[in-house]
Amino acid sequence: MTYDIYYWDNGDEDTGGYWWYGGSSSTGAKITGTVSSNSTMKVNGIAVATVDNVTNETWEAYPPIPSGNGWTDYRPTSPTSGVGEGKITGGNSKNAKVNGKLIAVVGSQVTTCLDTVSTIEDGIDLINL
Repeated sequence: MTYDIYYWDNGDEDTGGYWWYGGSSSTGAKITGTVSSNSTMKVNGIAVATVDNVTNETWEAYPPIPSGNGWTDYRPTSPTSGVGEGKITGGNSKNAKVNGKLIAVVGSQVTTCLDTVSTIEDGIDLINL
């Protein structure tokens, strides 16, 4: 998430005040999501997640773009939040599969809707792989 930085200059009696461009900067994103699995294998009624399953994600700029004050203004040049779909791209170290696809576990790799790599942070741990 990118933003431009502007600074206020009071000017003088002839020019008056104006904002001048001071550069640009960026921040990261906090992404949260859930896995959407259509696997026929279920544990306690919940479908087992596998590689290539979709992740439904929401994201927001984090840390947030700074708030301006009377002398400095921060103007976003890209969206600061959104929704999208990612995909589970990594499975498990034991090579356990269901329907020919690696089972996803806590720690499995996900390619997010922002095309970054993350991991599954929590889930149901009823299966010991």
